[in-house]
Amino acid sequence: MSDDVSLAEYRGAMIDVDEAYKVLFANIKPLGTEQVPLEAALYRTLAAPVRCDVDFPPFDKSAMDGYAIRAADVASAPVTLKVVGQIAAGSISEKALTSGGAMQINTGAPMPPGADAVVRVELTKLTGSGEAVLIRESVPPGKFITPRATYTSAGQTVLEAGTRMTPLAIGSAATAGATRVTVYRRPKAAILATGDELVEIDRRPVGAQIRDSNRHLLAALITSAHAEPVALTTARDDRESLREQILAGYRSDVLCITGGVSMGAFDFVPEVLEACGARFHIRKMAIKPGRPTIFATSPTGTLIFGLPGNPASAFVGFELLVRPALGALEGRPGAVPRGVRATLRGSVQSTTNRRAYVPARAFVGDDGERVVETLSWHGSGDSFGMAAANALIVQPPEMDAATSGADVSILLLDRT
Repeated sequence: MSDDVSLAEYRGAMIDVDEAYKVLFANIKPLGTEQVPLEAALYRTLAAPVRCDVDFPPFDKSAMDGYAIRAADVASAPVTLKVVGQIAAGSISEKALTSGGAMQINTGAPMPPGADAVVRVELTKLTGSGEAVLIRESVPPGKFITPRATYTSAGQTVLEAGTRMTPLAIGSAATAGATRVTVYRRPKAAILATGDELVEIDRRPVGAQIRDSNRHLLAALITSAHAEPVALTTARDDRESLREQILAGYRSDVLCITGGVSMGAFDFVPEVLEACGARFHIRKMAIKPGRPTIFATSPTGTLIFGLPGNPASAFVGFELLVRPALGALEGRPGAVPRGVRATLRGSVQSTTNRRAYVPARAFVGDDGERVVETLSWHGSGDSFGMAAANALIVQPPEMDAATSGADVSILLLDRT
């Protein structure tokens, strides 16, 4: 599908999810970079590698609590050696170990000069008043010693650009002495809810009104993707109100619009987006729920996602397109949801020409196998029925109905 065709020229076209990813990532470039303190880098993406500034470990160290010895002295164990010192973590022996001697040593402490092995404490016994130690078994040279620079050496890269800064990555960077790291800028994602029927959640709906829940849903999803949500004023079902808020959304990296994206008499979003200079790349997705999902770009480069107003449809559209897009903006273009297999408990209906995504609950059964259980869910407008979901059952197009025991594909939703 050409980027240059008009909205009217492909109103009826649907695009498959796999093809949608090609279109999506072809239109995304990572954001700029910034340096942040390490403590502010959690779940950010490195834009430059982290290198260690010292050998690590910076000395030959003991890997066990026990006694530093000369392996030749214990070759005929059991043998008793004189205890000539003690080395705690953080201290260095001022004297070398000579033949016939042993030094008590803690895990992580530097090996004393002259020692070439460690006997773990479980194979020893202090004798007398602690002036000697009985070594019950012999050990070869190098036993329980971690040599200097085993993990890395000074100047070596320990975290590549593109690494997501998980807690473990934070720990590695701290070990390397990285007080500040270079990361991609955190995306700002504007949220625009549309519809005359929407009222704030602190109001009791009357008549045909409903609470504006999608704005809160999308804000939570954007935050869970470690991006920054930006709330726009709810737009009414008129072109000028939409135009004003859409142009305000162009000031963010991403604009998520919910509602008004289909082909109803009051669904003005596609028309107004086109009038605001948006280029449409995806107009409809071959998915259920969420067929009228839009992906477009603004003249300023803002990524625009038009999501249906039903909460399940908005949720599925976010997980399939918006979350991967936010990852790509932060330098992670491969951040697409990957399916895993599970055994179905319950039943799912057959599909037509669209891929279906069914909210479900996944868990590990008593036999250690992954199980996915359908929920009591009444369709894309039922936000209560999907509240317990931690997975989506993925049904390919033209799939027969399935019942308990079937092997199915699922997308896991509980992730950071």
